[in-house]
Amino acid sequence: MRKLLRSLCFALPVMGLMEPASAWAQTKVLFEAMHAQTAGNADWVLDEDSCGTAQRYPTPAQSGITATTPETYWGGAYSSFGVALVKKGFSVESLPGGGRITYGDTSNAQDLKNYKVLILPEPNIRYTTAERTAIQAFVKNGGGVFLISDHGNSDRNNDGWDSPEILNELMTGVSWGLHFQVDGETDAWFNDNPDSKYTTDTTSPIVHAGAYGKATVGKGLGLFGSTSITLNPTANPNAKGHVWMTTGTVGSNSRVTFATSTDGTGRIAAIGDSSPSEDDTNGCGHTTHNGWNESLYDNALIHLNAVAWLGGAGGGGGTSDTTPPTAPSGLSASAVSSSQVNLSWTASTDNVGVASYNVYRSTDNASFSSVASVSGTSHSDTGRTASTTYYYRVTADDAANNESAVSNTASATTPAATSAARVILNEILVNEPGSDVTKEFVELVNVGGTSIDIGGWSIWDSTAKRHTFATGTVLGAGKAIVVYGATSGIPAGTPNAVGASTGALGLANSGDTVTVKNAGSTNVDSFVVSSTLAGTDGVSANRSPDASATGSFVLHTSVSTVGSSPGTRANGSAF
Repeated sequence: MRKLLRSLCFALPVMGLMEPASAWAQTKVLFEAMHAQTAGNADWVLDEDSCGTAQRYPTPAQSGITATTPETYWGGAYSSFGVALVKKGFSVESLPGGGRITYGDTSNAQDLKNYKVLILPEPNIRYTTAERTAIQAFVKNGGGVFLISDHGNSDRNNDGWDSPEILNELMTGVSWGLHFQVDGETDAWFNDNPDSKYTTDTTSPIVHAGAYGKATVGKGLGLFGSTSITLNPTANPNAKGHVWMTTGTVGSNSRVTFATSTDGTGRIAAIGDSSPSEDDTNGCGHTTHNGWNESLYDNALIHLNAVAWLGGAGGGGGTSDTTPPTAPSGLSASAVSSSQVNLSWTASTDNVGVASYNVYRSTDNASFSSVASVSGTSHSDTGRTASTTYYYRVTADDAANNESAVSNTASATTPAATSAARVILNEILVNEPGSDVTKEFVELVNVGGTSIDIGGWSIWDSTAKRHTFATGTVLGAGKAIVVYGATSGIPAGTPNAVGASTGALGLANSGDTVTVKNAGSTNVDSFVVSSTLAGTDGVSANRSPDASATGSFVLHTSVSTVGSSPGTRANGSAF
């Protein structure tokens, strides 16, 4: 079967800058603001009601914006960008700190499936593997992403990573054909104003045939501290340059300053500098450049043309694919507790590539409902009722939303919820990412069938007691709790996490012993983390099978595509 594609039909005659707002009605643009976009002097947000925090909906409400509304309507250095989009009829939101980047997660109100365009303004914190996977799936399935980098060595939060490196890492595993030059590479830091070497391709939706008009000869972009982009047409023949450095050659694969590409049915735009898209509406001690309103350059026009193209205007989109994947096979189901059924199946194949799998559940083996969309070939269905038989089927989706035929049906019956509580060590991260010891963690899971009070219980390493659980701490059946080296090390959105009561876990990268003791100082569980399991930066030791009292510890990358999964199951689903 083929799913109905959720797309918008755009009437796009030749338009000037006063395009009727109705042309983009209901087209939602999401500005990502949870990766240190306000670190240092940065202020790449639409609006901040409190310093360092961009709320989901900028205030005042965008419904009050008219043709004469000034950029100061909102308080971030991306206010001009956002206000201009609203004037064109787009709807804008921020993804604030504490938010989640997901694709196909119906529990997330800001899941990327709810948007058409995602703008990534100069991120200063790396995207997790799960976040990268979600963004890549968003593009493959028809979304548009705008990569806004800055010059090499622009690490505004001093964590060792700058935006060119972070955006290059975001493109790991996909063939977008784009590379931002990083510190130490040619043309990773330069000024160029005006930057106006335009493509000779008159169909360019960025500079010649854009929804909002044609860029003016000689104006171009005002680049003040930029990196350049290198194209790889071998990896992706749709990777195209639209503007080149003054010292570059039009049509070449290097010294590109504005580029586009496609993947599946989605689109990518990229620029090497944040100066053209920012304004000087800012506070909180930030200092920004008024690039958006510089009349000397076509900064605003080029960016608006790019968003319109990312949203579906003009040609040059992804490929047309009407062939569905093969049906998943070998589906099996196993009730691992009174509230959880684990599923696994054999991967499908597709002429382009499988993007995700849909899990369907039934209690009568007749009427099935969709309960999850996952990228891998396994799923943990939690929150089930004890003593109940559940039936499952799985289908595969490709990037064009073609859905396969259904798999075989598998069933499992959950046991009665009478088993005693049993707390185990399930995941241990000894070798924290970035040498930040506050991010070391120990995850406990109650694999039993009843809740248990773990107040007064403690966690030890090989030398000392490192944490004591607060009085009244209850760990529910099938639930997890995570103890980090310090509260400051807990990533935003990590469920049921606490900082070590002593201020450190003290785990040694050369190997260590982690022990859980109850309030009577009796050992509940203990594990010796070998140097083999502790030797990879950012990769934890995890039970295999996950959350199994009899499972052995292995590298997390052996059970998942990510390096760790604190507070969630190895496949990213909730406990």
